[in-house]
Amino acid sequence: MPLRYAVETCPNNPTVLHMKLNEAADNGGRVVNVIWQQEHESINHETDYDPRMKVDAGYVIILEYFEPEP
Repeated sequence: MPLRYAVETCPNNPTVLHMKLNEAADNGGRVVNVIWQQEHESINHETDYDPRMKVDAGYVIILEYFEPEP
């Protein structure tokens, strides 16, 4: 059975995270990993202005789905 992977982001809110994980399970997804990242600054070198961008804290969810055989 072929696999399909998806990556979703979620704000730093455990209630929203819980809802997203339940939604993924209801759609046949399996959670591979959940990563929390703290608030930080990221640098975009492709801009002509101040390249610093604030990135809010939140979760990255990695999901795996089984694809039905054609």
